[in-house]
Parts: sequence; C-alpha cells; structure tokens
Amino acid sequence: MTAAPSAAASQAPRSWLARTVIALYNDRRVRYLAVGGVSAVSYYGFYTALYLLTSDDFYGQVYFLTPDQMHYLVPTVIANFLCGVVTYPLQRYFVFQSKGPVLSGFFKFYLICLWALLFTWLGLPLLVEVFNVPVLIAQAILIVVAPLINYQLSKLWAFRR
Repeated sequence: MTAAPSAAASQAPRSWLARTVIALYNDRRVRYLAVGGVSAVSYYGFYTALYLLTSDDFYGQVYFLTPDQMHYLVPTVIANFLCGVVTYPLQRYFVFQSKGPVLSGFFKFYLICLWALLFTWLGLPLLVEVFNVPVLIAQAILIVVAPLINYQLSKLWAFRR
C-alpha cells in the first residue's frame, strides 16, 4: 500500500499553476493576445456572415443583394465597426486597464481600427485580385498580420497612461 502524498507535495503543482496563471494574467501582451483572439473571431464572423449573405459564393445563392450590388470590400466596413464596438471594452478594461475618458478613448481606439480597415482595403484586393486567393482565406491572412501593428499603436497612443 502506498502512502498518501504529503500536503506539501500536493500543494506544489497547484501553487506552480496558480503562479503561472497569475503571471500570464499580469502580462499585458498575453491579455492583448486573448482579446485579439476574441477580436479576430468576432471580425471574421461578422465579415463572413455579411459576405456570404451578399455574395453568390454560398451554394450559388444570393440572399439579400447581388454581387454587383455589394463588393467584397463593403462588408469590411461594417465588420470593422461592429468589431470595434465589441472589442473596445475588452481592450480598455481587461488589457490596458485604462481609467481615461470612455468616449475620447473609443475615438482614439477606433482610429486604430480604421488603420486596420485601410490595411484590409489595401491587402484584400492584392491577395484576391492579384494572387487569386479566395476572399475568406485572404481575409483570414490579413487578420493574423494586423494585430502585430495594432498592439504597438494601442499601447503607445490610444491607451497611453
């Protein structure tokens, strides 16, 4: 029969895990990555829904508008705004723990979102029309690249203390 583990031995893994979780939570870059994941999923979800509802790529059917009525870049504007509204509170309170004015903070934050929109407006046609990448795959590629620049802009300008 084996002896029961001592209290100190059973506490060590738990305290190591707790210390690791606390250290990760205290690292703003990790919090930014977590919120960035939420942001990427929400933006891609908004964009994909809008794109599929307004294009004939979804089983050859058009649900609301014909493709010549809505270009694939139009849903980027709507998805960008919706994503900004969803993501701002998470960035403000969870990532940067900002105490500044909410409305002016949102405007600064949304200017960075507009940079991401411009990045998408330049990158999406390049990938789609020049390199023949399907629209939804091109959008996924751009979602991975933009946050690298957005973090620095957010840290140094929008949520500067």
